[in-house]
Amino acid sequence: MKVTIKQFIKDYIGMSRYIALGSLDGILTVMSISLTAAVAGIAANGNVAPITVGITGLSGGIALALSNGFGSYIGEHAEEERTIRDLESQMLLSERELDDTIIKEDATYRVNLSMVTHGSASFLGSFIPSIPFFIMGNIYDAVISTLIICFVLLSVLGAYLGHISKESMKKTAGQIVSIGIVIVILSFLMGGGHG
Repeated sequence: MKVTIKQFIKDYIGMSRYIALGSLDGILTVMSISLTAAVAGIAANGNVAPITVGITGLSGGIALALSNGFGSYIGEHAEEERTIRDLESQMLLSERELDDTIIKEDATYRVNLSMVTHGSASFLGSFIPSIPFFIMGNIYDAVISTLIICFVLLSVLGAYLGHISKESMKKTAGQIVSIGIVIVILSFLMGGGHG
């Protein structure tokens, strides 16, 4: 099955649920890891190097992207295989008789597309909030900048999800921002900001 770059990009964008899920995972995870690391460093030493927090958050984001991509591959592969096996059964074919067909090629393409989409969206969602820790010398400025970036991204993502689900953009954005607030509070407390 030959797929053009244009078709791949169109199909990638068409996987909006994976883009949204991956981005949301990346943003919330890196926000949590970074804030917890920053607060823990400040609580323990009075300060922490922003780059240390950035590397910590980004490494968590990379692990998340790989996990989400691989998890998507495993889950989608299992679903596609079950669908093909069911189709073979309905057509009274032997098991694996459809493996060398366009049906199987299309299924493989969908599995790989979901893996790439979910993994790359998770990485982008992780990478963007990490940037302030690599370019700012002051941990407080980096944390504040990251929180602002994260909440802007969460608001935009929420509005987008509200739009595509034909629900209230404000309500969906509010729900997503609310979980972000809960994560900030928990991260602050876990990092040592409670005492």
